[in-house]
Amino acid sequence: MKKPISSTFLALGDSYTIGEGVTKVQTWPHILAKKLGWEPPQVIATTGWKTYELIEAIEAAHLSPSYDWISLLIGVNNQYRELPFKVYQDDLHRLANMIRPLVKDAGNIFLVSIPDYSVTPFVEDTDRERISSDLQTYNDYKKEFAQQQGFQFCYITDISQQAAGNPGMIGYDKLHPSAEQYQMWVSRIIQSCDFHAHS
Repeated sequence: MKKPISSTFLALGDSYTIGEGVTKVQTWPHILAKKLGWEPPQVIATTGWKTYELIEAIEAAHLSPSYDWISLLIGVNNQYRELPFKVYQDDLHRLANMIRPLVKDAGNIFLVSIPDYSVTPFVEDTDRERISSDLQTYNDYKKEFAQQQGFQFCYITDISQQAAGNPGMIGYDKLHPSAEQYQMWVSRIIQSCDFHAHS
């Protein structure tokens, strides 16, 4: 019997996509692909990347329009480095224009909300409220943007906020999610995104 063709998946982002502090198989893109029976993901992500650095990396990769699914989780480092919000807005449009041709349907692109790192031990108490507010603004825009573009949107920020007082959800660096938290993300992503209608 011929082996059924499984879906290809391109995961784009920063430390949250590459999984800073966890093994490759513990990252959420790999967990998601395994659960859905997809091929292992191609990942273009690096810790610390801002939106424009991801754009540069995609340009350098010379990607072909051959993906069944694409995820995008980017923006936290724009906020962390206090870049103008307009940079994030403009770059999301640029990213959308770059990745839309790589899939057959806009609905096969899903944007993942930025986790709220204000709850982690990494953050000084005085910064928590400002960071959380900033990230809410980023995520509100991302959700609206996804709807305008015909992309799917997966909200995991409230899961990340459960890490307050729950060290098992945070990695060794006291900042990034643990493997346990990434498992929770995947459950939410599968619940909130439709991976059948567009396949």
